[in-house]
Amino acid sequence: MKCLHLFSDWKWTGPAEPVVSLCEHLAAEGLDVELAFRKGPVDFKERTVEKEAAGRQVRACDAFRLNRYFSLRDWLSDLRSIRSYALRKRIDLIHCHLTHDHALAAASLAGSRLRPLLVRTDHKRDGLSAGAGMKALLRRTDGLVTYSARIRDLDASRFSYPAGRMIALPPGVKAHVGPVEDLRQDLGLKAADRVIGVIGRLKPDRGYDVILRAFKGLIERMEGVKLVIVGRSSQIEESIKKPLAALKIEKDVVLAGYRLDDYFSMISTFDIFVMMRAGSDGTARALREVMAMGKPALVSDRGMLPELVEDGVDGYVARDENGLTNAMERLLRDDGLRARLGEAARRKAAEKWDYRTQARQLMEFYERLSAIGGRK
Repeated sequence: MKCLHLFSDWKWTGPAEPVVSLCEHLAAEGLDVELAFRKGPVDFKERTVEKEAAGRQVRACDAFRLNRYFSLRDWLSDLRSIRSYALRKRIDLIHCHLTHDHALAAASLAGSRLRPLLVRTDHKRDGLSAGAGMKALLRRTDGLVTYSARIRDLDASRFSYPAGRMIALPPGVKAHVGPVEDLRQDLGLKAADRVIGVIGRLKPDRGYDVILRAFKGLIERMEGVKLVIVGRSSQIEESIKKPLAALKIEKDVVLAGYRLDDYFSMISTFDIFVMMRAGSDGTARALREVMAMGKPALVSDRGMLPELVEDGVDGYVARDENGLTNAMERLLRDDGLRARLGEAARRKAAEKWDYRTQARQLMEFYERLSAIGGRK
């Protein structure tokens, strides 16, 4: 089977990592796969899809422009090119990841009797938007991949999508295997401090208000506890700084900023991790990376988070602010419990979120779709 993945962005955002990693492992499993993506600025210093794909030896396709911002010239070029490329290269399946490339591929293939199968991954935290345009797109889509059973069921109901053409495939994670340092001194923490970690885009819709209030409740019960917040956002004043001042807990909270070179050292410095809501892309990448490093996590019962953390097994699911405070205290007071849950988290990541396993499951899904054929 020959497969073409489309990703109409160049930035190394939430969905990019699982897309590139999955293509890497699909190729390792023997699938003939190419990845087409938007080209980024040549002088951009941070990570990009192009740099990561090259570093992982993912075969890149540069036949398309995949510009999701308005450009009639680029859009018309891709409308002509996708179909002709697929037919010329005898592509069996086109896998789309963002709505722009999904719409382009569907429009380009419209009316073609010999078109390849069309598959879409739903990267959204709350499922695909139920507008008329998306409904029309999905009627012409042969398979749908979601990150969780909850989103799979939501999309099936929202779009009346056939269950036999869907698969829930949690995003994978690449466990860090390099050296790490304890950053407590760098962060101004004492060696004996217990550290609660938070990582994410610091936007108001991510539940940081709940975390901060729960943490205030915790430090009223325990001494030697610090909250370390890793991330950045233009909205940090509203989401973090003003609530911190109102709660009068600034001295117990470290704003560590955006970390790149020492990112995994930062994770290794945490004793536990907290996430109240995944980002809009729905991958909850930081949560999976933390658990892969053997750290127990505390999450809310929103979205896919309870599917990633099993309550009482590899972390806790807190259904309210008081429950979050109680769970923090329970873990931080009990070293043995924290170690057991952390090891269970590491084991889950290795067994269930391995990209090789996911690549094999996705290839089986491709074969299933090939056997039943395209939608009429």
